[in-house]
Amino acid sequence: MNADQSEERRARQSVTADWNPVDPLSIPDVRVQEVKNVVYSRGVLTEIYRQEWFKDQFDVRHVTLVHLLPGETSQWHRHHEQKDIVFPVGGYLRIGLYDGRDDSATHGKSIVQTFHPSRPRYIYIPPGIWHSLRNIGHEAASYIVLNDTEYNYENPDDWVLPPNSAVIPVKLD
Repeated sequence: MNADQSEERRARQSVTADWNPVDPLSIPDVRVQEVKNVVYSRGVLTEIYRQEWFKDQFDVRHVTLVHLLPGETSQWHRHHEQKDIVFPVGGYLRIGLYDGRDDSATHGKSIVQTFHPSRPRYIYIPPGIWHSLRNIGHEAASYIVLNDTEYNYENPDDWVLPPNSAVIPVKLD
């Protein structure tokens, strides 16, 4: 056995035969949902939000479009009341989540997933979950954020930490 074979191991399964990810999200209330692209003669249409997908649990009150430069990482942030839906629409994004809810059975657990518009998916982020996004591509990455509350300019429900904070043991590199 040569040196290369000594480190050899079987790759773990990452998708099912239907091409669905095998790693279920393991932070309660966080949800990643694929949506379908509709390819037509002039391009591609992607539905971003439908109230019925959330069974009246999420009423859109505020929408933003964010462009993140190549190699940049957003600060870690969470909300005490607000719920987010993040929908990547351009480029490669790595999204990290960290359960900061003291009363959660998964307190301290983290998830990191990569998103690209060729397989459109949104991620629903409940209050108390720290989240950060990193552009891992070579061009600007874009994402839409839908919130269930309007942004309060004088008293924002945004709690932040720097991207490299030691408080959150998640690396998005």
